[in-house]
Amino acid sequence: MKKTLNLLVCLSLLACSLLSSITKAQQKLPVTDKSGEPINYGVSHLRSKTPLTLTPDQHTKSISPFNATPNDPLGTIVYLENATSVKITTDVRKDSLSYYRYSVFENDTTVLKSDARLSQVDFIWPDNSDFPGYLTMNLGISDVRNKKITIKIYRLPEESKVTTLIIFNKPLQTAQIKSVNLISKGRTLRYHVPDLNINIPIIRELNDVKPLKNGLKVHVNQKTRGIQLTMGKTDLDVVYHAILKKKSGGKNQIVFLSNNWTYQGNNDDLFNFIPASYFSDPGTYELIVSPVFSQSSNQSTAYSRKAILSFTVVSPPATLGISEIAIGLTIISLLGGIAFLLIRRSSRKKLAFANRKAELAHTQLEQVRSQLSPHFVFNALAGIQNLMNRNEIENANSYLSKFARLTRNILNGQQQIALKDEHKLLEDYLAMEKLRFNFNYGIQLNVEIDHMEVMIPSMLLQPFLENAIKHSMAIMGDQGTLQIEFKSVQHNLILSVSDNGKGFDVQKNHDGLGLSLCEKRIDLLNEVYQECPIYLEINSGTKGTTVTITLTNWL
Repeated sequence: MKKTLNLLVCLSLLACSLLSSITKAQQKLPVTDKSGEPINYGVSHLRSKTPLTLTPDQHTKSISPFNATPNDPLGTIVYLENATSVKITTDVRKDSLSYYRYSVFENDTTVLKSDARLSQVDFIWPDNSDFPGYLTMNLGISDVRNKKITIKIYRLPEESKVTTLIIFNKPLQTAQIKSVNLISKGRTLRYHVPDLNINIPIIRELNDVKPLKNGLKVHVNQKTRGIQLTMGKTDLDVVYHAILKKKSGGKNQIVFLSNNWTYQGNNDDLFNFIPASYFSDPGTYELIVSPVFSQSSNQSTAYSRKAILSFTVVSPPATLGISEIAIGLTIISLLGGIAFLLIRRSSRKKLAFANRKAELAHTQLEQVRSQLSPHFVFNALAGIQNLMNRNEIENANSYLSKFARLTRNILNGQQQIALKDEHKLLEDYLAMEKLRFNFNYGIQLNVEIDHMEVMIPSMLLQPFLENAIKHSMAIMGDQGTLQIEFKSVQHNLILSVSDNGKGFDVQKNHDGLGLSLCEKRIDLLNEVYQECPIYLEINSGTKGTTVTITLTNWL
């Protein structure tokens, strides 16, 4: 039976789609079989519980299915060329038909369907078929000429498990680069907040912004934060990546690749940030923005990629030769003999001053920690009270159990904690807060096993998680998503937390006590660990907020 064969082809293609996404990214596949019949492609994600099938029309020149959607675990993209119409179907049991809902959007601006029911029957599977009791339902999508069609479908009551299919039947745009700037650490502001009874001044570091032009030679040092890249909005932002290549020995090595764009302002510009650790080595670099489809280490690009610019990182000043060192040592010895008595007299004073400065930094760290701890405890107790007021006793007990483990960690006074234990504490904290606000979260570990024993300052990320939950997750509920990542880059350890909330203006002073204390704590840690500085970066816009803490030379 023709319909049976079509479904078997669909299921077979679904089983092979993971391999296809790696080995056939952007490979054009046939539209019809040898007999001229259109081929039905299973185009939904392997983990999706709602299989979708796409059938192109005879005008379609080529089809490229099986492309994963970045940052969407149940999303896929199908690229078509010169298609006029398509047929999208799904196979569901007849007794489950009423549970399905789907929406259709055209070019991200026009809503064709919103939470519609499946109503158009394309085929009824008979009792003696391979799938008795099933219906093939048509989603009613036809005209796709020069359009981007987005389909979102889910099954009640699992509204959060949405399967997304993007049908892209138009040329990809050439990336429009608005600006490329080199960001460095600028001057430091010290000020007191009148509303807070704290004697410790708040320190805020400003950035120096320098346009990065083609052919420019730059120095990279401890003050260099990274490169901020601005791109204009496109029809399919998720496939555009910022790519940084280093030219070495006649070869190009990709050292950075990211589509982690953030949106800021009313003009829908996209921002991407490349930390300085990716281009700290001397050499020539090429910065490119282009669509990227393959997820393998050999990244390939499609359509016309646009090289933004090339720049050169200049080597540090050359070291002195043996003869210069010998002359310098002779001069130093002569001067040293004269200055010896003066140095001896002042050395004890300098040593005492250094010890007092170190003790002061540790004391101030304890003061900041002592203020963060009751701040956390107060918010946690408020959460327990809220659950009890709603008579959610079981959730309150679970919340209280996790809160007890977290409290023990705070009260033991540890300044440092193993990375693996920090991961467990954050797991407990997020599970605890999820009982209150029912948001989604995930923790990604991109760190070698040996590095999980590395000791770091305890609870660096927790105040930022608390801020995201208070100002975004508490409002968004199950629509809110938090993503935490631990990763190692060379000798650096990078901790980050991202949310999809409404964001805030990072240039304004923070009203929250927790964020202000966190900035002060990092400044004090940098006084104690001067050889391994810690950098805090906050990027926020209407599509969410990302906080990145880079611990340099901790691995």
